[in-house]
Amino acid sequence: MSNSVEKPRSQCTLGGALITINSLNRAVAIVHAAPGCAVAGSGAAKTGSGYWGSGYCDSMATPSTNIVEKEVIFGGEDRLSEQIESTFSIIDADLFAVITGCMTDIIGDDVKAVVGRYQKAGKPVIVAETGGFKGNSSKGHDLILEALIDQYVEKGLTKDHKQVNLLGLIPTQDIFWRGNLIELKRLLTNLGLKVNTFFAPFEELSSLRQASQASLNIVLSDVHGLGSARAFEEVHGVPFINLPLPIGPTATSQFLTEVAKQFEIDQNKLNKVLEEESKYYYEFVQRTADLYIDTDFQRFAVIIGDANYSYALTKFVTDDFGWIPYFTAITDTIDDEDEKAKVLARFETIDSGLRPEVIFETDTSVIAEKLKEKIDKEGDEYNSPISPAFLLGSILDRQLANDLKAGFLSVSHPVTNRVVTDQAYAGYRGGIRLINDIFNVLISNR
Repeated sequence: MSNSVEKPRSQCTLGGALITINSLNRAVAIVHAAPGCAVAGSGAAKTGSGYWGSGYCDSMATPSTNIVEKEVIFGGEDRLSEQIESTFSIIDADLFAVITGCMTDIIGDDVKAVVGRYQKAGKPVIVAETGGFKGNSSKGHDLILEALIDQYVEKGLTKDHKQVNLLGLIPTQDIFWRGNLIELKRLLTNLGLKVNTFFAPFEELSSLRQASQASLNIVLSDVHGLGSARAFEEVHGVPFINLPLPIGPTATSQFLTEVAKQFEIDQNKLNKVLEEESKYYYEFVQRTADLYIDTDFQRFAVIIGDANYSYALTKFVTDDFGWIPYFTAITDTIDDEDEKAKVLARFETIDSGLRPEVIFETDTSVIAEKLKEKIDKEGDEYNSPISPAFLLGSILDRQLANDLKAGFLSVSHPVTNRVVTDQAYAGYRGGIRLINDIFNVLISNR
């Protein structure tokens, strides 16, 4: 593993935990860390995730101990108690989460003991040790969810055989997480299921509190959310399955069919949903066929993103959009060889049979070098083997797209050149949105 990451595409552990709490309705984080940690985490998310912005008691308003030399030398537990008391007295929330930064984890403050006193007094507060050095935002997301699962989710509730929890989409790390969760919930509700997303707008904390009623967790990733899924299984006896993030009609039909199998949903009901959603999709997409064909919009696709999007986008542009997958870079730091193998195996399921070259790489410059090496090997000074090309990646990859004279759409974190509100790329309707965004890029200079 590299000692550093050039142009990181995710936050540290604390950042992932902080944004996870900020995405829960009426939940507030109390950050036990050095000055600047809380605002840096919130600031990076609100800008790099398509300008998510600020909400109630986050960003500059995040409660924080802001420890200094005194606490580093003598310990910060008293300062933490003081901050918790102050936050309880001032802020109206239904759940508080104490999370820690690098400094407080290093000096060894017993934050669990401090928070434990308030928990025994019946205060709605949890705690997780989330020092930034422990990993990236995916790690922080898992750590805070594991704390919620153990300390907040009710135990011993009767299972509801039609209830499901969705995991694996990290708020702001997936810049479309809100729209994606809303769309997937709509589809699964149409199958007759009760769906908890936790982090979609308008979700109540009660859905998280009673999440142990679910009979299944669906992890929309082979990499993210696995720690929390295992915690659900261990603490509450809720099993989980991994299914890839579905984008477009092919992947979404496969996704819904697999879910229906897990819940033994009537085949007629499944067929009705698939038929109605496909009809909606093609009603709009078929109208773009003339533009696609007459203007010769087929492209060689270069995909750069995390494990969720690298596969999902490759499958969509190949199976549904008719593009040729050329090169895919997976930007997650994945040290587990079994996880890498599982991610790679997904690409063997692309229906068209076309396969891109797939690499695992976090550094932006190295990704560019690897792609250019492949192009130089397969082409010559007069002919590019990927002309015309289109790159789907993050804002960090825009220069590479310019170098390739390729179309470019920012779809993976970080994104600073577009505003993302309720947009979704998941599902049938997300596929329409993605086609729309791609076409807008291709015709924008006309």
